[in-house]
Amino acid sequence: MSSGLGIATIELDGAPVAAVVLPGGVVPLSELVAEAPRDVTVLIEQWATWRAPVTEAATVHKATIDLAEVRWLPPLQPRKILCVGSNYYDHVAEMAGPAGLENRPAPFPFSFLKPGTALVGSGRTVTYPSYGKQLDWEAELAVVIGDPALATGPDPLAAVFGYTVLNDLSLRDFLPFPHTLGLDAVVSKGFDGAAPIGPWITTADAVGDPQHLPIKLHINGELQQDGSTADMIFGVADLVRHYARVMTLQPGDVIATGTPAGVGAGQRPPRFLNPGDVVRVRIGELGSLETTIGAPLAQEQLDLTPQPIRADEVVK
Repeated sequence: MSSGLGIATIELDGAPVAAVVLPGGVVPLSELVAEAPRDVTVLIEQWATWRAPVTEAATVHKATIDLAEVRWLPPLQPRKILCVGSNYYDHVAEMAGPAGLENRPAPFPFSFLKPGTALVGSGRTVTYPSYGKQLDWEAELAVVIGDPALATGPDPLAAVFGYTVLNDLSLRDFLPFPHTLGLDAVVSKGFDGAAPIGPWITTADAVGDPQHLPIKLHINGELQQDGSTADMIFGVADLVRHYARVMTLQPGDVIATGTPAGVGAGQRPPRFLNPGDVVRVRIGELGSLETTIGAPLAQEQLDLTPQPIRADEVVK
């Protein structure tokens, strides 16, 4: 990180602990400012109060836990995880061809939600959903809301607390493209571990313009995605303003802003993740998000056989 702060949640003695990222490691927030909130979402809500003392303490304190020893948890537990689909020109082109760009269905973002149980910290293993066979990756810049009151003002970016990295793991078995009636975002994108996030949140003052960040994703060391946030169809400011008009945004809410080209389903032939694969995502200086894909658990499979509706079952 070049400046600003990195805010994280780590596992320490089996419990979640708010922490600040310093050069070479982290320090529990309680060691910096004893009175500061222990929960990152609460810290964000009260950031106007705690920004100065936490920042000042971070400039004179040294890390007490080496980065190599940190067990990362999701940096926060947001009330909402808003996800944007088809938000990069090159990704739409790789999935639907040039006609996909010409036939966008609406002048606003395509969206879906992920549950909190989808979140998992960096360095963790995600169990392969046993009901799917086409597990794909999507490297995404994630926006963390700070002060929602600023979201509809002249500068929606003023509402942003910070940025982090998210991997929108997706089962393509349930994601026909374009999304015409067959989309099921619950089974395709809502399973446990479907949203690796982190390792930390970099405060917005350290990032500057969020539309000039390189995005890279590697699988087992092999580069798969190599894009830039400059290629978004709807930029971060547009997204923040849009969602603030649709719903009540709250401090700590996360907006995952879509993925550039290079996903598995867009390759010829398609390539999907397998148990044992290690996925690493890096966006600018926001840290490296690492996820290992684990073997599926034995459980009930979903029946994908189409079931026609009989005439006598139609409700009149």
